[in-house]
Amino acid sequence: MSNADPAQHFPRELEILRQLADGLPQIVWVARPDGTHEYYNKRWREYTGLELEESNDDAWSALFHPDDRERAVTAWAEALRQGTPYDIEFRLRRVSDGEYRWFLGRALAYRNAEGQILNWYGTCTDIHEQKLAQDALRASRDAMQRENVRKDEFLGMVSHELRTPLNAVVGWTRLMQENILSEEERAQAVDSIMRNAEAQARLIEDVLDITRIVNHKLSLDRQLLNLTEIVREAVDAILPSANAREITLTSSTEANDFLIHADPTRLQQVLLNVLTNAVKFTPPGGRIDVRIAQRLSRAAIIVADTGQGISPELLPHIFERFRQGDSSSRRHHGGLGLGLAIAHQLATMHGGELEVESAGEGKGSRFTVLLPIVAMGTLHLPQVVSPTAEEIAFPSESLRGLHVMVLDDEASVRDLLALTLAKCGASVTLASSVEDALSLLPNLSPDVIVSDIAMPGADGYDFIQKLRALVRPRGANLPVIALTAYASVHDRERALRAGFDRHLTKPVDPVELVRTIAGSLRK
Repeated sequence: MSNADPAQHFPRELEILRQLADGLPQIVWVARPDGTHEYYNKRWREYTGLELEESNDDAWSALFHPDDRERAVTAWAEALRQGTPYDIEFRLRRVSDGEYRWFLGRALAYRNAEGQILNWYGTCTDIHEQKLAQDALRASRDAMQRENVRKDEFLGMVSHELRTPLNAVVGWTRLMQENILSEEERAQAVDSIMRNAEAQARLIEDVLDITRIVNHKLSLDRQLLNLTEIVREAVDAILPSANAREITLTSSTEANDFLIHADPTRLQQVLLNVLTNAVKFTPPGGRIDVRIAQRLSRAAIIVADTGQGISPELLPHIFERFRQGDSSSRRHHGGLGLGLAIAHQLATMHGGELEVESAGEGKGSRFTVLLPIVAMGTLHLPQVVSPTAEEIAFPSESLRGLHVMVLDDEASVRDLLALTLAKCGASVTLASSVEDALSLLPNLSPDVIVSDIAMPGADGYDFIQKLRALVRPRGANLPVIALTAYASVHDRERALRAGFDRHLTKPVDPVELVRTIAGSLRK
């Protein structure tokens, strides 16, 4: 064992500690009891560009991010005063590029046997990447929570918007069942049932449209169109709603002759959604003005109203899906918040834009649909011929002598279709399952089959595959119409590829069903 004085080894041990500190990725520092710094490792000099003599409290203060400076300085002063550990996160400026990076600053007091502080030993650990990851995770979690809130609000709105018309349908139907309505009241009931059923269908179609758009499944059937005619048709369609609310609706489109390349049905949807929104949010006695103007190489359809306007907070989000100014149970206006989102997406798909301006709540709003002009001139559109009374009337006896098989697992659907077809003179065979239908076919010779697609067990696709494989009775050529709640373009294409001759979506107008059956037989 060596008898050398241990103090002789201290300088060497101190040098080892310094080399160890210089090799650490953290900033390491030592301060006196009063907070005066007396040592920094190599990492400090590399990060700040400062030597020990330059590294006073003012230097530290200048390095802190302005938003963190007061908090960090105060925490260090409190630690010196109370002798408690220093533990704080802050941002320090890096000398090489001026970037502020997050650090975890920690310091502990080293005391003698009597408890007096001899030194402070501290480290600053770069936690920038972890901090950014935490912030990103927090932002993602907050966004997910907001999305969940919006989803819950949307589901609540869907429930409300579907139940409201359903209430009228159920209520009026129940009164009709009780046979307590006069003829006038029965007519009112039928009108209300039809109107509310159509409202439900529109809501469902809006949800399907936004799904098609998001999944890039919606396609446009573009044609050369006269924009003036399209705008006039939209204004004429919305005029009864405006009149019912005592809103003045004016349009000035006579002086314009812009030709555009667009899908007439989808462009009408854009304009009707914008006009419907204007009518909904304009109080009685208000005004809506529609005009067409030219903005460089684009046509501008401008819809300005004197309605309730849009708040500055909502304005940047007005075209977001399911977004409404008020989604609470106290809201004054119904709807799912999809109309403007669909209009915005459809305008974009046409190579155009949908813009919105509003000076704030109570100050009206102005929506502008911008579309590329492809030419100027007159385009003579074919004259629309109104349907005759005979075409509008229910086609009684139009299926006289025909035999129709109806395949659907829902008894109520089978009963409705059987009654409808019987009223048109057809004889009807009902089947509740694919197995049931296939077992009946060897002894039947139907002229046409109407089949559901979604059924438990074997579905409509299984049925059409097995039917087309039959030799008798005319399995390969027998007309089969798909009547289904699967309503997307993809669903229609799949049904036709599978072997169905026609594709109808539920709810179907009985007149449309009868005419489709007759048309499939003529084909």
